[in-house]
Amino acid sequence: MKTLNNFKSKSMKISLTFVDLFLLPEMAGASRVSRTIVSYNTKNLNMKRSIIILFLLLGANVFAQVPVNSLQRNSLQLIFGVNQLKEENLHAKVHSGLITGISYQHCLGSKNISDFDISIKWSRAKTAYEDLSATANAHLSGSYRYLFKIFNLSEISYVLGPQINMQYNVSVYPNWDESHLYWANHIDLGTDNILLYRLSESGILFFDLRFSIFSAFNQPEYNRMYKYDDSTFEGIVKNFHSDYEFGSVNKAFRLAIHMEYQFHLNPKCTQALCYSYDYLRIKGNENLPFQNNIHQVGFKIYFR
Repeated sequence: MKTLNNFKSKSMKISLTFVDLFLLPEMAGASRVSRTIVSYNTKNLNMKRSIIILFLLLGANVFAQVPVNSLQRNSLQLIFGVNQLKEENLHAKVHSGLITGISYQHCLGSKNISDFDISIKWSRAKTAYEDLSATANAHLSGSYRYLFKIFNLSEISYVLGPQINMQYNVSVYPNWDESHLYWANHIDLGTDNILLYRLSESGILFFDLRFSIFSAFNQPEYNRMYKYDDSTFEGIVKNFHSDYEFGSVNKAFRLAIHMEYQFHLNPKCTQALCYSYDYLRIKGNENLPFQNNIHQVGFKIYFR
């Protein structure tokens, strides 16, 4: 019975680690099932001891290959929102329109957390002077972050770490300049802060704040030498990856705020309602500023 109590206490300790809280909130429901199994009063004491011994023998082999607290999870999110563009290399008017997209995230954690995500977004926009949304804007971004546990209390947890983000932000303004592409591509290094608050065994509030510190970026020339851009694949790739500038927040700054309410309708699947705000400002030495505001909501599904 002492062995059984030790096993029960270790199981409860594992189920309340920070990694379980961050990666697998649905395990809150599973922990109730495990406690019921442990506390089940079987009539055959010898059978109980045999099961425990067999579990320990098999578990030693399994856990030697896969750590108990090494967990991973994936997610898919559908994105809907409002996109605002201000490309002053073209003019100072603001283009606004709806934006849609999809994102994928892969998260792996043991003592610390390693996270990768990629997203694709598409938008049609117009100014207040246009009747139709002729402007097209596309985003392709990916980021990686490595987070360290700062503190982990019973209801609230906080992690902090470095993050790197890469984004291609490309626009076409046919009503204003039908012969050129406009872009604001960048790679930035910064910090990521995540705060989690457990509302209940089935609900978690998730707050994520990211901002850039150092960036490498490129924009098209303000005064272009040619009337038409090189529209071949090789020409576009060359333009997107040449003449990069380097700077801090005075030249390129990105702020990303993300909030989620995570819940699970069954122990195998976790859902989340999301809101995000993303701001980007880039200004090169020979360019005028580019600014981008995105407000978006989404629905996310977590899966293993």
